[in-house]
Amino acid sequence: MFFLSVFGLYAQNASIYGTISDENNQPVPYATISLKGTSKGTMANDQGSYRLEQLEAGQYTLVFSAVGYIKATQQIDLKINESLEINFTLQTDLEALNEVVITSNRVRETLDEVPSSVSVLSSKEIESYQQTSTNIADVLLEIPGISLSTNQTSNTGQTLRGRKMLILIDGIPQSTPLRNGSRDINTIDPNTIERIEVIKGATAIYGNGADGGIVNYITKKTDAAKPFESTTMIGSTGALKTIEKTVGANISQTFSGNLDKLGYVVNGTFRQTGVFRDADGEVISPYYGIGETDQYSLFGKLNYQIADNHKVELMYNYFSSNQNSDYVAQVGEYGVTPSIGVLGEDLAVDQGNRYNHNAQLTYDFTNIFKNTDFKLNLYAQDFRTVYGYTTSFYDPNLGFDGGQSSIISTKMGARFNFNTTYQFGEVSGNVLYGLDVLNDVTAQELIDGRPWVPETDMTNIAPYAQLKTLYKNFVFKAGVRFENIGIHIPDYVTLTRYAAGATTPSSGGVAVDGGDLDYNATTFNVGLRYNKWSVFKPFVSFSQSFSIADLGRTLRSATESTVSQINSDAVIANNYEIGFNSRIGQTNFSGAYFISTSKFGATYTELPSGIFEIDRQPERVYGFEVAADTKLSQYFNLGGSFSYTEGKLDVENNDNYDTYMNSDRIPPVKGVLYLGYNLSNAFNARISYIYSGSRDHFEANENGDYSYGQGPISSFNLVNLSTSYQMSPSTTIGLGIENLLNEDYYNLLSQFAARNNDYIKANGARFNVSLTVKL
Repeated sequence: MFFLSVFGLYAQNASIYGTISDENNQPVPYATISLKGTSKGTMANDQGSYRLEQLEAGQYTLVFSAVGYIKATQQIDLKINESLEINFTLQTDLEALNEVVITSNRVRETLDEVPSSVSVLSSKEIESYQQTSTNIADVLLEIPGISLSTNQTSNTGQTLRGRKMLILIDGIPQSTPLRNGSRDINTIDPNTIERIEVIKGATAIYGNGADGGIVNYITKKTDAAKPFESTTMIGSTGALKTIEKTVGANISQTFSGNLDKLGYVVNGTFRQTGVFRDADGEVISPYYGIGETDQYSLFGKLNYQIADNHKVELMYNYFSSNQNSDYVAQVGEYGVTPSIGVLGEDLAVDQGNRYNHNAQLTYDFTNIFKNTDFKLNLYAQDFRTVYGYTTSFYDPNLGFDGGQSSIISTKMGARFNFNTTYQFGEVSGNVLYGLDVLNDVTAQELIDGRPWVPETDMTNIAPYAQLKTLYKNFVFKAGVRFENIGIHIPDYVTLTRYAAGATTPSSGGVAVDGGDLDYNATTFNVGLRYNKWSVFKPFVSFSQSFSIADLGRTLRSATESTVSQINSDAVIANNYEIGFNSRIGQTNFSGAYFISTSKFGATYTELPSGIFEIDRQPERVYGFEVAADTKLSQYFNLGGSFSYTEGKLDVENNDNYDTYMNSDRIPPVKGVLYLGYNLSNAFNARISYIYSGSRDHFEANENGDYSYGQGPISSFNLVNLSTSYQMSPSTTIGLGIENLLNEDYYNLLSQFAARNNDYIKANGARFNVSLTVKL
């Protein structure tokens, strides 16, 4: 028996190894390799490399497969003790979705492996949208489920499926959930972004704050095919009606290349916007505006291939956008006359995102042990945003006529990720597991030094595991995450507030004993997808998210003397979704219906004193999204989408959801229709039509006034145009026009806020011209 066992070991030490690539010589990550008729098999790593060991000599049929590619086979003759290299090229399945998604499960995978709704904006799409508007919030305009932008520094009301979304840059959280300042969307320049991935529905894969889903800005990668490559872009923007003082300029420079094992990309961008004007040529109020801003961006990324299975990458991104206006707000009257800008001197400091630093070190170790890859992410973010001046911070005892608030947030985190692949006959897949650690310190203070929200220190430790199983045409996913959050709050005194002209305070001055808050929760997700028919690929999923409902707003309005008495229960959102993807000839369809519930709510209610508090009633948000696109001819393609979201509260907590949620959470219906023209990549043009519907569910009070978030919303129509022409292999010119038909309308925020300051018209027709030279 000993002799036979030793002989068997020597008879099975042959092996097969190699790399799986596509037609463009790019690696196919996580392709499946199996020996037909046996239980032997493996899965390639994220670089397309694989290895099969302990094989007996003989003739075999190798089977290569990957979602989005045509299954293929190859006959081999394996000799005793032979180490046989088989490199194989898979052909793209034109009937399959083959867009790569990273953030849905923190590994590279195709859309056909994701049992949930996903939208991905490619670099070409970002360039096209950016040709119309250089504001990153507008780049998200046409994504189904995302509300329209505000044309302000604040993204209040720009929700995803009626709930807040977690904004990421390469997986680094930009949102400030401990004190939600609604300034996380506009934290990066579009020229820095390679692609944008939007994962819809509640998810906990990246931790706190993704009740509606996540938006991940994926920064540019070092994919230049030569040692040095330069891309220079210069441009100008302005209004088409009353151009005076509206002209702005921008310049962007990118260097990239690959030097043996070292890859690099560096970008610097400067933008200066002019005055924004409405459709009548009137200057738009500078209140939280993005006109007359100076915007700076600096980005760099280095990666080095230490060895075949070791890689390290370093990324840094800096972004700053500050308003420097010659105008001050002339406040109008809600529903009657808009607030406008008039020449004047603003005594306040510049408002805007003062700075946003992001840095990340990523270390990849493929095959750290059998069939297992390891990835380590170490990241940091340092963020500060400054709000506009308001007399609501009047304090006669301290000699302040008003003030400006500022949110400061510093995050440091680490992610330890392991990815183990497995193969049992026709069943294959992977298990992703690891540990996330995050420290978030957030405070809100006035520029003059008065504290408003105490320095809140959160530590989050979260182990997690995610299983993916592929069997024939089925994709099954299930995961669990264990949230362990501890928050330390120091002793503090709430900010004393005075009514205009008063000498005695109307609120604040409460001495609050600090303490520690602990949040522990287990969140789950499970999903199933079936990919047999290209004409109908259905999926069904359930997922949960975990978020703290703007603790800072609760703390700054505290009326109790101890932290333990404050109602700060976390929100766990449950997302139920059913959807499909279809392809019939040259036409793609997709659709999804969703219901999102939570026991505790996160809706703001404005008290008669003007102070906001968070309603904690149960919430139910539901809706659907449909999208389609088709190739009409060699040159024309047509597409569009429709999004509907509604939300209601169970005010009496009796399972009767009969009260509509405010419009700062729930947007009106949105429809998008576009027509594209592409002439052999030499000339491209795209015209899009955006329809925003009406929403009017609330009654005015006896004085005819509406509470915040309940103002009636009227419908409006927008038409945008973007074009580009490649003059030579290295030179491209572009022209885009925002609001081509010069629609006279108010943004959603201006309407639902129902406040004089916010009653501001949207941009009239604006142009954006650019020249890009690539060498």
